[in-house]
Amino acid sequence: MSEQIIGNQVFSQSKSQYKRAWIFAIIWNAMIWFAIIMGGENILKAFDANPIFYFFVTFPFIGVWLVVYALKETRAWLKFGKTPLTLDPFPGQIGGRFAGYLTLAIAKKDVAQAVFSLNCIRRYSSRDNRGKTTWHEDVLWQDRASFVPDPYGNDIRVDFLFNTPADLPETEDESDNYHFWQLHAHLALPGVDYDRVFNVAMETASAQQLASTERYSARVSQRIPHQETDVSDVPKIESTAAGMQFYYGYGRSKGMALGIVIFGGVLAAFGYFFFDGFLGFLPATAGLMAGFVGFIAFLFCLLGLLMVVNSLTIEASLMGIRKKQRIFGFLFEEFTDAKDIVDILIDQNASSGDGTSKRVWYRLKLLTADGQEMEVGDSLEGQSYANDIRQKMIDALGMTWQAATAIPQQDKVKKPLPWWLRIIGKLLSYSFVIALLYDLASKIPQIAEFLSKVF
Repeated sequence: MSEQIIGNQVFSQSKSQYKRAWIFAIIWNAMIWFAIIMGGENILKAFDANPIFYFFVTFPFIGVWLVVYALKETRAWLKFGKTPLTLDPFPGQIGGRFAGYLTLAIAKKDVAQAVFSLNCIRRYSSRDNRGKTTWHEDVLWQDRASFVPDPYGNDIRVDFLFNTPADLPETEDESDNYHFWQLHAHLALPGVDYDRVFNVAMETASAQQLASTERYSARVSQRIPHQETDVSDVPKIESTAAGMQFYYGYGRSKGMALGIVIFGGVLAAFGYFFFDGFLGFLPATAGLMAGFVGFIAFLFCLLGLLMVVNSLTIEASLMGIRKKQRIFGFLFEEFTDAKDIVDILIDQNASSGDGTSKRVWYRLKLLTADGQEMEVGDSLEGQSYANDIRQKMIDALGMTWQAATAIPQQDKVKKPLPWWLRIIGKLLSYSFVIALLYDLASKIPQIAEFLSKVF
């Protein structure tokens, strides 16, 4: 049993988290300021020699941010303490009920809602050819729910409930490839927010366990509908004369889009300053690599821009589902007849994390009888919210709608690429070698002169 779990109570890792924050902040600032003091004027000379070193100016500011973060984590720990999470049933049930409660020494008037998200995560390691190990985390499933805290004497209590799918993995012991479950609880408060992550135990529920659990109803705090939370604007739902309309407006992913654009800009600036120093020595090679990095940066910026300047309108009715997507003002329209719809599937669209919490967005894909797919929803946060939107679309098709039968598809044989396209691909794959040989050829007289002096 984990040290963070005692009986049916689960403790967060906040105490060790704020200590780790201080250790990292102290080590980072010590290294940076030692380098600044010892480097002295040499650092200024390095800035003049190559502008890429100006990126290191951000390091002291990162150090300040780390100290601020450590202070915030320390203040939160001193304010809230341990705050164990109580599960009932314990462990949580995969394919059944994940429920429990959280009691906090907070006045009811200071908090309007508590936001909980339950995550199933795969953590695994990979090793490169140099033997360096890198850890990765993939969120396999996430659901999100908001509750109104109940008064509990002078404190508050939040009773939560999630229903989990039966096809997810159990909590596993740590290894180089394992699965674990996390519950993230966040309450916006005056001063310091309550923000904790709990590693919870989950196991596949047997039929007997499910039957035993279903004999009693779980106590649950008032659940706030998705339409009344901060994710309610995606999508905007309206009833029409024909059925229902789901509008996903411009800029619905502006936070993620801004991050992608900033990354593209930083990549472009890095490529420009880094390869600029090599243009005098290897002009063709450095120029080609700078152009390649710049092209990748351009694609990132374009992707971020496309995420902001597109809107999606879905009209569901007895006749079928119509999709209208506007990109830079240009309208692209598709229609699928109701009799050709096999199902509307839920799939992960995107995810992000800040080291503590994770957010997952889902999309809806319409599947037709002939195997075609049409995206009819995106930017839906949480599995249950995506389920709600999917069910509303299906309801708009009418009570008489019946799912079409998928036509078995034969394996398609991919057509070979045109010969001229294959030649271009070959040239691009060897372009760096060609550029390097060209630069070296231009340096042969200098190399020969150097060797004659040496030998």
